[in-house]
Amino acid sequence: MSKVTSRVSSYIKTKGINLSKMARDTGLSYMALYDSLMNDERDRDLRDEEFLKVCAFLGVDPMDFAEREQEGG
Repeated sequence: MSKVTSRVSSYIKTKGINLSKMARDTGLSYMALYDSLMNDERDRDLRDEEFLKVCAFLGVDPMDFAEREQEGG
């Protein structure tokens, strides 16, 4: 799982976000969301379009989940 997908997954688990509601509101497949964000046995990353829709649903800037470059390195 990519670091970005892992960060989104952690955020959703911490906040207790309902995947069924997210799937309905975003138009994304519940199984795609589940396999990317909750299923530890699958190594499925969020696709770009899925990631952007999830961020819009959450009201979070996509850059908040992006990798940060180390300063001074």
